Amino acid sequence: MKLPIINSRYHFLTIFFFGVLLSYPQFLSGQSRDDLREVKEMIENYQFNQAIKVADQFLLKDSTNLQMLLLKGRALSACFRFSEANFLLIKAILLDSTSIPLWYDLVNNYRQLGNTNLAIFACNKIIKIDPANRFFAIQLSNLYYNTDEFGKAKDILIPLYRTDTLNLYILKQLGNCYAELKSPDSAIYFYRKVLEGNRSDAGITGKLINLYVKNKKFQEGLELSERFLLRDSVNANILRLNGFCYYLLKDYPQAEKKFLKCREFGDESKFTKKYLGLCYYKQDLFDKAEPIFWQAFNMDTTDAEVCFYYGVSAYRSMILDSGLTYLNKTLTLIMPSDQFLSTLYVELSSAYTASGFPDTALIILIKAYDAFPGNKKLLFKIAYQYDYYLRQPEKALLYYRDFIRASLAPDQEEMSLPQQVSYFDYTKKRIKQITQKQK
Repeated sequence: MKLPIINSRYHFLTIFFFGVLLSYPQFLSGQSRDDLREVKEMIENYQFNQAIKVADQFLLKDSTNLQMLLLKGRALSACFRFSEANFLLIKAILLDSTSIPLWYDLVNNYRQLGNTNLAIFACNKIIKIDPANRFFAIQLSNLYYNTDEFGKAKDILIPLYRTDTLNLYILKQLGNCYAELKSPDSAIYFYRKVLEGNRSDAGITGKLINLYVKNKKFQEGLELSERFLLRDSVNANILRLNGFCYYLLKDYPQAEKKFLKCREFGDESKFTKKYLGLCYYKQDLFDKAEPIFWQAFNMDTTDAEVCFYYGVSAYRSMILDSGLTYLNKTLTLIMPSDQFLSTLYVELSSAYTASGFPDTALIILIKAYDAFPGNKKLLFKIAYQYDYYLRQPEKALLYYRDFIRASLAPDQEEMSLPQQVSYFDYTKKRIKQITQKQK
């Protein structure tokens, strides 16, 4: 039996057809690599719109190529088209839900869109895929921290700290978390650990000094700032805090030197001007304090405290009109604390007296006492105003007696006149003089 003769042309075409089928996948794979490389190079060269066009042409032929979907998503993100990028990334994730690069790009895009909850969701997905990867755990803790969920951020970082107790970033973030959670002792512990590894970290040094200040550990704050300044004497922030610690420890001359040095280094902040003014004020150098407070107030005309100190410094420097104007202005800015308001009334009355309006000063003192009847100093001030400035000793006598009764309370602090005579001793002597004249 003869075998059938195969037409040579048919035989050639058959062999060519199958050859093309066998070679096509390899040819397409090579073309894919070229396209991917081209898009990647465009992204690296910031040609994002061109990269998107090439990716679109490729995806018309192969809409399920994960690498191209990822690259196009990155190009869209670079053009701030985050929502479009996310649509593409989610499409890719549906094809491969175990791809960490896809999920991580999704995390970053949601963060850019301000949707932290979905960013946290995507980051948790990554951690389930690769639970041993510390990088993504830190990213998740940062997401919680940025949404003020400091407890959750801390709970993620603690296990990481236990496995790597020298990681400065983890130590910093734990310190930040505990500071936000109002756990100063723990925050101080971790900030100190950071500085053991890097004593030149100005940011953490500043945070630790501020923690000491908030917890009234002024000496510790001063010592830390002094040690840092031995290494970096021109760091304006630490120098400013150093001066502030001296101020809080009531070493006003030394604080003054530090704040002046800050200004030499170009620090013209309101904080530095305010506390330099206060250093002068606490030393009764009102003529020096007045222009500094004026500069600070012009930087922030809503600061009632600076307004008050400027007003006092002005009238005590015999700039009476400005003193009265700004002490009255203080009352319109905010509702201050009782203690501050009481002090404000006293200074305002003194300014009116110095300006030749003792009657107005008396009205303010009586108003102050009506608001703060527990302030015995106001009783003395009213009596003294009647007695010394208005020449009405018989009315003064009533308030002097009330002052004596209030002063018998054991928890009352001793007060004195500028001449260093105690209010109590002066009042007893004055009551005796007035009553003798009445007889």
